[in-house]
Amino acid sequence: MKSMFEIVSTKYLYQGRVINVRADNICVPSSEQVVFREVIEHPGSVAIVAIDDDDNVYLVSQYRHAVGKVLMEIPAGTLEKGESSFDTAERELREEIGMSADHLVSAGSFYLAPGYSSETMEVYVAKRLSSAPLPQDIDEDITVHIVPFKKLLEQVCAGEFSDIKTVAAILLVTVKKELYWSR
Repeated sequence: MKSMFEIVSTKYLYQGRVINVRADNICVPSSEQVVFREVIEHPGSVAIVAIDDDDNVYLVSQYRHAVGKVLMEIPAGTLEKGESSFDTAERELREEIGMSADHLVSAGSFYLAPGYSSETMEVYVAKRLSSAPLPQDIDEDITVHIVPFKKLLEQVCAGEFSDIKTVAAILLVTVKKELYWSR
């Protein structure tokens, strides 16, 4: 669907290391009224469902300052300048769980919060894992957990995860499971 909203003006309120925040005045075609929107520009991110040969999934727990809690989630990270989502997935696997994958395939992508953010997240399935650690980022204090896929799916369906990328990725991979387990 093509947008017919016209941007009348844009002002950058903040330009940071990972995000930019801009204020747009846009013209609504149906009313010709000008309305104000705040937009977070984000370079994009990846999330990885890393599955070992015994159908266990690697999860990480880490402190998330924005919510003031330690969350359990699948490995994920932000694209660095000039980096493809595939390269980001490979790097994040090694940084967060110390593994590389002989089989890394995209399961799809989605917007995380399209009402105010441009961030898209691509989900990868990683299989045939082997040890290949990289140092964690300086601001990360990650603990790795290994959970059977079936148990993780039950936990997701029971509402035990509040991290939406983990919920969405596990459900997406479950729907397409036959595509990933046969390889």
